[in-house]
Amino acid sequence: MKKALHGATVFLTLLGGGEAVAVEWMNNSLGFRYGQQFTNPNNPNAFSKRIYSFTHASGYQYGSNFLNLDVFLSDSRDPRKGTDQGGSEVYAVYRHQLYASRVFDKPLGTGLIKDYALTLGFDANRNNNLASAKKRAVVIGPTLKFNTAGVLDLSLMYYKEKNHSGIPGAKDPNHTFDDTYMLNLTWMRPFEIGNHAAKFQGFINHVGDKGHDFNARDTAPETLMRTALLVAVRPGTSVKPNLYLGVGYEYWHNKFGVDGGRGSRTSTPTVNMELTF
Repeated sequence: MKKALHGATVFLTLLGGGEAVAVEWMNNSLGFRYGQQFTNPNNPNAFSKRIYSFTHASGYQYGSNFLNLDVFLSDSRDPRKGTDQGGSEVYAVYRHQLYASRVFDKPLGTGLIKDYALTLGFDANRNNNLASAKKRAVVIGPTLKFNTAGVLDLSLMYYKEKNHSGIPGAKDPNHTFDDTYMLNLTWMRPFEIGNHAAKFQGFINHVGDKGHDFNARDTAPETLMRTALLVAVRPGTSVKPNLYLGVGYEYWHNKFGVDGGRGSRTSTPTVNMELTF
């Protein structure tokens, strides 16, 4: 009974029925990355992107919050709709995790697994290129948190997406896709090079078949990987603020669920910069 009451207070607090929960830890960063071989489906040209980002991660009594906001600025080969100027996009990702050991007030990790969590959140974007996407997606599902330095999470989540297509002639320009799944692996491995902090970080998202697209064509499972290797400029492992420099890589197969064809596969190295504070 005590455990059940404790768990109930967690959800009351999250719904605003309890006192404010103190933040136990927090990390923020401003980032920049640049690559020259980005692609979009049905665009015959590879193009460059400048990407500015803000990332927030924090922990509290029952779990953690993660927010990432990317601003993508393309060159003229991915033009703004109706112009010959480069297009832009804003993309937000939010994830909240409830840790089982915190909710039930009992250590649950054993050996390889540090903890179990429930992950829920959303993706939202808007761009002004030919597709003029307005993506809205929700996710929820269980997460294994592995017992290792830094972060290593594996999640299997329910995935539901609604999106918009501004491409002329789309049969269903405001389309709700079928229910599917998302398999996510996220990592951040800290280490040292000399007396400088370094980290290897990234994620892999695999989203299942989403049914039909805006023109009643079958979609395909898609896989997106973004990763980076970064080294701090200032010596010391816990110095803030600190500037990290490094390289990254993005790979996207069947981009947006498009089943093959030109522009549906992205493979590009990037140069990366990140200011932590």
